[in-house]
Amino acid sequence: MVKSYPVTEFRLIEQDQLERVWQWRNQPHIRTNMHHPEPISWAEHQNWFRSLQQDNTRRFFVFYQDNRPIGVLNFSALDTDMPEWGCYLGESDIWPGSGLLLEVAALDYAAAFTTAEALYAEVLSFNLGVLKLHRLFEYEPLQSRKGGQREGQAFDVLRFRYALENWRCRRQKILSKLPAQIRAATDYISFKQESQ
Repeated sequence: MVKSYPVTEFRLIEQDQLERVWQWRNQPHIRTNMHHPEPISWAEHQNWFRSLQQDNTRRFFVFYQDNRPIGVLNFSALDTDMPEWGCYLGESDIWPGSGLLLEVAALDYAAAFTTAEALYAEVLSFNLGVLKLHRLFEYEPLQSRKGGQREGQAFDVLRFRYALENWRCRRQKILSKLPAQIRAATDYISFKQESQ
C-alpha cells in the first residue's frame, strides 16, 4: 500500500479567510489558551486585519492542508533578533500530527526566511499539550512570569527561546524523535510569501 501525506502550505491571510479565522479565534478551546481570552468582535477583527496589512514586522499565515484551511501560524517582531510565534488549529477533523507540523514549520520559516538569531514563544502554564511539544523540540526555557488568574486558578506565562543555528544543526535529530509518518509529512511543507 502506498502511503500518502498531506500537502501543507502556509499562505498569507487574505480578506476571503478573515471571517473563518475570526470564527476559529473565538472558539472557547482556542480563546482559553490566549493571553486575552475574551471574545473578539467582528469590528475588532477587521481593525486587526487592517493593522496587519500595514505592518512589515508581522506575518500571519493560514495553514492549508491539502488545500483546506485548518489553522494559523503567525509571527511578530520580525524586525528583531528574536521574533515571536504563535499558532492554533481551528479545525478538529484533521490529519493526526498537524500540531507537530506547525512546530516544524515555525522553526523552518524562522531559520529560512528571517535574519533572526532565535525564535521566541510564550505558553500559558496550563496549556500542557503545547508545553509537551516545546520540550520534545528542545526549546530553551527562559524565566517565566506571573500570568494572573483563570477561573480562580493562578497561572504563569512560560517563556521559551530556540536558537535558530541549533535548529539548523539539530533538525534531523529532532525529526528522528517523531513518528515516521510525521517525518515524511515535513517534506511537504511550503510557504507562499506573497498575497494573491
